[in-house]
Amino acid sequence: MIVLFWLSSGILIQAYIGYPLSLLMLRLFMRRRRPPAEIAPAALPGVTLLISAYNEEGVIRDKVENSLRLDYPRDRLRIMVISDGSTDRTEPIAMEYADRGIEVRAFAGRQGKVACLNDVIPTLTSEIVVMSDANSLYERDSLRQLVKHFSEPDTGCVCGRLRYVNPRRLSAGEGERLYWGYEGWIKRLESALGSLLGANGAIYAYRRPLFRPVDPLMFCDDVIPIRIAIQGFRTIYDPAACCSEEAADERVERRRRRRHASFGLRSMWILLREAVRAGRFLVAYQCVSHRILRWGGALALGGILLSSFYLPAPWSGILLAGQGFFYFTALAGYLLSRAGLRFPMAYFPYYFFVIHMAGVAGIWALMSRSDRPYWEPRQ
Repeated sequence: MIVLFWLSSGILIQAYIGYPLSLLMLRLFMRRRRPPAEIAPAALPGVTLLISAYNEEGVIRDKVENSLRLDYPRDRLRIMVISDGSTDRTEPIAMEYADRGIEVRAFAGRQGKVACLNDVIPTLTSEIVVMSDANSLYERDSLRQLVKHFSEPDTGCVCGRLRYVNPRRLSAGEGERLYWGYEGWIKRLESALGSLLGANGAIYAYRRPLFRPVDPLMFCDDVIPIRIAIQGFRTIYDPAACCSEEAADERVERRRRRRHASFGLRSMWILLREAVRAGRFLVAYQCVSHRILRWGGALALGGILLSSFYLPAPWSGILLAGQGFFYFTALAGYLLSRAGLRFPMAYFPYYFFVIHMAGVAGIWALMSRSDRPYWEPRQ
């Protein structure tokens, strides 16, 4: 049981502490780059902004109008709404803007986001592709902030920052905000090494020729950037390129996390092999530490709890008391959120527990092959 305790503890320590510390150490040996200069308007590359949508009638108008207000030359910006078999008014609303240059690619029947992208992206001609969601609203200069990095020929992918707003003061939303603050710190460390592991689907850009078709049951927002890194190009994070979304409620967040764990684990096993074959051992290390171990966190938590009963005194009592406090706080966060009450101290334990339980559901979906290549609107 001591072996189980240290193995389980090691998984969590490496995923949440050891991994970022190792990135800090590696950063000491990396040459620091100067920030890229703004690209002159006459030299800005062509960009295609892809907006993935399924039944987004509640937000698509705001998204289209937000896209039209972006500070980027209209003769070099193509905006396309990709509707994955929407059955509401998403497509008619988007088509109202056809005279302002908005294109709508409507698929008959649900294909899944990745299948739609596999069909559309090879037909594009712009140098840069920007991926976005229908409920993500961009800051006006976001495209310029993303694109400036492509003045460096070895940069292949740039991810921006997603900022969650929580007007409904959801407890899950508050936990999500804290979690993504931590993730943003890790993205900065990875970016300093030129090896950002995956991107946020709300806002990232890449060189179109580097795109390779993605399996519909893989997580494209991980696969596209990581495969670009495996090809030898830099993948980086720029928080100055910012967009915002309204935080989702607990039910939607659990569903999203479950899908990410299932699709992500499948993706990581394949990408891990590809990275090793290509000799990209840093990427392989990142796949294990930042993704695979993270999604196994719930199993590690269970291993720590089980083994704690068999440890010698006084460690057994100390560890069980600490875990009891943690789970009690998480339960309090759950009950208080159901009652519509706020308890900030319970936000993080509650959210931490939710995302790891979603990871277990994702592992089960992967093993039982019950996945579907679809996503649902977050609102």
